[in-house]
This record gives sequence, C-alpha cells and structure tokens, in this order.
Amino acid sequence: MSPSPHAPAQQAARRGRGRAHGFTLLEMMVALAAFVLLMGGIFAIANSTMELGNDLAVAQDRSRIRLNFIEFLRRSFRTLPGDAELRLVVQARGGTYLPTVNVVNGGTSFTPGGALPPETSVELFAEERPGGYLRVGVRLLDSSQTNALRTGQQVRYSRNQEVLPLLDNVSRFEWRFYDGASNRWENNWKDPRRPLLAEMSLGLDDGFETRAVFWIPPVIRSSTAVQPAAPGTPVVTGDPNLPEPPAANPR
Repeated sequence: MSPSPHAPAQQAARRGRGRAHGFTLLEMMVALAAFVLLMGGIFAIANSTMELGNDLAVAQDRSRIRLNFIEFLRRSFRTLPGDAELRLVVQARGGTYLPTVNVVNGGTSFTPGGALPPETSVELFAEERPGGYLRVGVRLLDSSQTNALRTGQQVRYSRNQEVLPLLDNVSRFEWRFYDGASNRWENNWKDPRRPLLAEMSLGLDDGFETRAVFWIPPVIRSSTAVQPAAPGTPVVTGDPNLPEPPAANPR
C-alpha cells in the first residue's frame, strides 16, 4: 500500500501542535527571571511600607513625649506657690553643659505625686548616659540638702536618693531665665527674685528640637491682719521695703 501524499503534511501538523502545548528551557528561564524581579519589587515595596510605618510610629511617639513633658512643665510653673523659690545652675561636664532647675517649697509643682513637705525642694536635672545622650529626671531633696543648697554649700546626694526618670535619649536640654529688670536671658539664676519667663530647648534622638517658653507667675504677698496696737505704738502696714510716707504737719 503506497503512502498517502498528504502524510508528511499531517505529521508536520501533529508535531507543530505538540510544540504549541509546551515551553522551551529558554522560555522557562525568562519567565522565572521575570517572576523573581516581580517578587523582589513587591518585597521592596512592602519593606519600605513597613519602615515608613515604623518611622511614623516613632515620630508620633516622640511628638507625644514632647507634648506631655511640655505640658507637665507648663502646669508646674503655673501652680508655683507664692513662697516658692527658683534656681537655675548650669555645670560643665566635658563638652556638655548640664542644667539643673531647683524649686524650694514648690508644693505639687514638678512632682508627679502629692505636695512635698515644707523646706524641701525638687530638682529637674540632666545627666550623661552611655552613648552620648542625656537623661532628664526629677530628684527630691530633703530639708538638710535643701538648706545646704540655699546657703551655698555643696549638696551631698545619697546612694538611695529618690530619682524619677522623665526623658531618655535626649540630645539637647538647655534652660534660660529671663530677667525682667535687665531685659536679659540668664543661664544661671540665684537671685531671690523670680524670673519673668523660662525658656527650654529640648532635642531628642529623632533630630527635631523644640523651644518652649513658660510664663512664671510673680510673687504676690498676701496681706496680713493687723492686730490692735497699744496707744502711742506705731503701726506698720504694707511692704516694709517701701519708703515711709511723709509725716503730717503739726497743727
């Protein structure tokens, strides 16, 4: 039986249909490379999104820390008692200047709890930490330490001194008090008068720095009741530092 003249064409068609249902090795490698590139791009986008989310969370956390700390300071200055005393001392430690704000008879100011006993004080201070950053905290001083501070003597801190940390990873912490009499900002303040304003510069490890200015209420002396005096005894009222009024002309 002689082969059909159309047999070669039919065999070629069958071979073509067989190749149409498969892929060559080169095609598989090109597809695999495209898949790897696509997955790499998706992974990079997902990783960037996660890093951006983490950065936003850190930025929000640092912003909340700043706002809470500034609000704590603003409330503390606003509620200063009339007989409270303020001091600002800056000490050089290496290449850094560390400020300390001391408040004597501050009541509930600058304390996270209740009012402090009379003749005690609280210090808002900064200290160096490993890594080059600072830590800001509050330290309570008893009556003997407060008396040494007020008399210009060296304050001896005990090992079990109560310290409450407020801020960590602080890159900058500076204070200045504004003297209303001389219209100047002072880095040290030991004057018994109260400053008019207080300025704080705060920087954290995120690279942002904040400047906050706080109004300090002036000292208002409360009027005291005057007891009846014996005849012929002069009665002194008002502020004793004011000049006495002129004497009346005798009739």
